[in-house]
Amino acid sequence: MTTESSTDDATPAGRAGRRARSRWYVLSYPLAWLVAIFMVPLGLLVVFSFWVNIPGGQYEMGLTLENYRRFLGSSLYMGQLWVTIELSLVTAGVSLLLGYPLAYFLARIDSSRLRSVLLVTIVSSLWVTYVIRAYAWQVILASGGIASSVGVALGLIPEPQSFFPGYWALVVGMVYVFLPFMILTLYSSLRNIDGELLEASKNLGAGPVRTFRKVTLPLSKNGIASGTALVFILALGAYVMPRLLGGTAQRTLPVLIEQQIMSESNYPFGAAMSFGLIVVVLAFLWVLLRVTNVTTGDLGGTDAIDGESTGRYAGSAGGLLERLGALLRRGFAATGLPAVIAAFGRTLGRPIAAVDANRREAILGAAFRTYVAAVMVFVTAPLAIIVAISVTPEQFLTFPPGGVSAQWYVEFFTNPAWTGALANSLFIAVAAALLATSIGGILAFAIDRFEYPFGRALATVGVLPILIPPVIIGVAFLVFFLQFGLAGSRLSIVVAHGIFYAPFPFILITQGLREIDRTFEEAAMNLGAGPVRTIRTITYPLLRTNVISGALFAFILSLNEYIIAWLLSLFLVDTIPIQIFNQLRYSYPPTIAAASTVFIALTVVVMTAIDRLSGGIWE
Repeated sequence: MTTESSTDDATPAGRAGRRARSRWYVLSYPLAWLVAIFMVPLGLLVVFSFWVNIPGGQYEMGLTLENYRRFLGSSLYMGQLWVTIELSLVTAGVSLLLGYPLAYFLARIDSSRLRSVLLVTIVSSLWVTYVIRAYAWQVILASGGIASSVGVALGLIPEPQSFFPGYWALVVGMVYVFLPFMILTLYSSLRNIDGELLEASKNLGAGPVRTFRKVTLPLSKNGIASGTALVFILALGAYVMPRLLGGTAQRTLPVLIEQQIMSESNYPFGAAMSFGLIVVVLAFLWVLLRVTNVTTGDLGGTDAIDGESTGRYAGSAGGLLERLGALLRRGFAATGLPAVIAAFGRTLGRPIAAVDANRREAILGAAFRTYVAAVMVFVTAPLAIIVAISVTPEQFLTFPPGGVSAQWYVEFFTNPAWTGALANSLFIAVAAALLATSIGGILAFAIDRFEYPFGRALATVGVLPILIPPVIIGVAFLVFFLQFGLAGSRLSIVVAHGIFYAPFPFILITQGLREIDRTFEEAAMNLGAGPVRTIRTITYPLLRTNVISGALFAFILSLNEYIIAWLLSLFLVDTIPIQIFNQLRYSYPPTIAAASTVFIALTVVVMTAIDRLSGGIWE
């Protein structure tokens, strides 16, 4: 039988030389995008941050630290920076508490049909633009809304009141927006835990709680780290939710940056503030990587920490953290809280232990399912409100609707402005997803399969684009593409989105590569298959879920993205998010809800089709 290996140089020296050359050939493609095209616009912003601003929207070349001095010396900007960090930490923590049980349920449920339905629902919530999701929560939290009505009915508040704008309204909105990212990241990690380990724990006499504490939780700790880091970083760059659900005190740094660039045309100061935010992100990642002993490329969530990594941090930094941890533990013990918690646990444990084991397991199972159902209601309720609003006969967005009408769907499908925006959105999202997957996938493969003298730096480059606030990405690419006459084109948006969202396929495919059993590939190679055939017949099928998930992440995010597309469009390219913002300048027409409902329906159809064609993408 003729195989691809028949053309190989059979000598060991020839194979070694070709492998040495191949690693650079493979790496050249993602580096061309992430270094040559992504770094250059960022470099322009670095230069801008030292330029001199001239009131009136002008600036001139120079070398001044005034922009950084103004940012770091202002209590206003430092206070809003802390608000941004605090909101991001709270959002990540709440998302973890809500998302872990649901992800665990999805990973362990026996019914593949129910799992697919729930996952498609969760992914569908990502499809709706941030503006519509913020508006849905405005409806829920407004005076006379669902939350207020329930509070009055239960006697919790004396009269109807609005719960927004405000701190907790913003937290609820941000958790709602970023919770799906936490769930999908944790699900991917929990799903890959070997079921035989859980079965062995059960056979050795461990109950469900002990199995979770001793087996499941330790094996999913990198998934927890990945999901927490992902949500924290995304929340740091949030712009729409703080604008629509937050008050004046919750103006986050991205909002202030956008105001400086778009309203004040103060590019130098906006660039300086952006790098202040980037420093926060990098500091968070540094602490995360030190504490968890994972690498940047591991943020997708592998289940084991290799000994090399453990040893690498066993030095001065690791010792410092251990001493810091011991100090915190002693301080915590000094408060007396551990004794109180232990007493509470013993008090709670006695009646639980007195219950029959089967009945106790049934009660815990029922409580767990109730909790999961409540989280799913939290995920789906705003979507239901959007669908309900889309059929209102009124001229404005109202809930509950005063009747049923299809006039806004007719408006959406017959108005050239909406259909043109829809075509542009789909084209840009598909092209950007393909570009992002090719960049992230090839970079992940190169780092996993070849040795590079700067491998850890490459992993950092792989996730670097999402560390930058989107508004800065938009401004940087705008400056860059203006030099080539490409600004105001769909191509410029595709390139910007493709690079900006490449980290999502990179993270997921990196995780998949780490979890592949290499013996299958080695067996194929020993049987005569060449590298390309091994990748096509062995590696890709094993990575299929990760590749498709990464592409879908990029597709969905590109479809919903507003700021980068708006800056690069120069009013010449309309997408659905841009069209929605244009509509919201004058009113809240229900066509927005109709457009969102169409997007939700498209998501369900596409996800179901992919699930069926791939033989169960979630399996």
